[in-house]
Amino acid sequence: MPNIIYLDNASTTKLDPVVKETFSSALDKYFANPSSIHKLGQEANYLLNKTKDEILALLRCSDHQVIFTSGATESNNLAIKGVCLRYKNRGHHIITSIYEHPSVLEAFKQLEKEFGFEVTYLYPNSDGVISPQDVKKAIKKETIFVSIMAVNNEIGSVNPIEQIADLLKDYPKVIFHSDAAQLIGKTNKNINFNKIDLLTISAHKMHGLVSSGVLIKRKKIELLPLASGGGQEYNLRSGTNDLASALAFKKTLELALSTSKERYLRVENLANRLISYLKSNPYLYELNLPKEINPYIINFSSIKKKGSVVVEALSNAGIMVSSISACHSSKEKGSYVVASLGKNELISNNTVRVSLDYLNTNEDIDTLVSTLDKIIKDIR
Repeated sequence: MPNIIYLDNASTTKLDPVVKETFSSALDKYFANPSSIHKLGQEANYLLNKTKDEILALLRCSDHQVIFTSGATESNNLAIKGVCLRYKNRGHHIITSIYEHPSVLEAFKQLEKEFGFEVTYLYPNSDGVISPQDVKKAIKKETIFVSIMAVNNEIGSVNPIEQIADLLKDYPKVIFHSDAAQLIGKTNKNINFNKIDLLTISAHKMHGLVSSGVLIKRKKIELLPLASGGGQEYNLRSGTNDLASALAFKKTLELALSTSKERYLRVENLANRLISYLKSNPYLYELNLPKEINPYIINFSSIKKKGSVVVEALSNAGIMVSSISACHSSKEKGSYVVASLGKNELISNNTVRVSLDYLNTNEDIDTLVSTLDKIIKDIR
């Protein structure tokens, strides 16, 4: 087997050794149940609450609470169903985008099909983003909830979540959620997350643990819990707290935020190197890039070869990329995200997603480029 070049970081990232050590050490040192009333339990509970405060400080979210979850899928479902079912007496109209992560889209579809909600699915504009003005136009008297992702997990489009949050201030009945799984630690901008009512974050997208995430919730917002039990996490997510994972999450977030601008610059240079090659071969590839991209995600389509075959050939050569999101249904033939940009069936069915990381090198990109050149010529 050749040396592995891993370029599927939007699916998951390699665990940071510092995070791994934080988790392992905490397993040994803080094993008591934070809900227990004895000394060890209370010490664990104190540390759990302290960790939440530190996470909020890192994100500068002074009006919020931290709810630990098993990852972005649970956080998205708790935010969407929790709000909509809790406030359904206020209205039955909700808004999202057509190119959200499946954990968002499927939650909306369930609310639409089984609970009678009316859903408006917004399409990206010509720049590949969800326009704040389109959000505003979609709002009705019955609207109670909007969910727009921060960075799209397939094409890397960066949505103006701060501007959307600002315009929604004029609609106090409307609660705003954003799935920020592909944004945190992967931006060179200072974002005011305190404007966002509900924010989803996933650890394993930024070198943390799999099955570890948070939902950042504005304190005044109530949620209908999805699981009943002992009342942990403000009675919103019952179950024994995992203190070791909480400490590992905080360390993951701390490392990601403290190095985000430096890492962004490195990844941007790698992305430009790849984009330059793709643009120089327009008869072989079509770029599926919005006007403003997050350089961690580069999406293109193979014009003359099946995208799935290209991905498999790259894998056989030791280069790991993807076609559509790993969270898509296996029944889906193409990318609904790329199709939402107005691309035809040939292009949306033959996508290749290269998702970069600061651990990647110029040599990785050069090897990818030379291997693509070879396999495109060899595949019949």
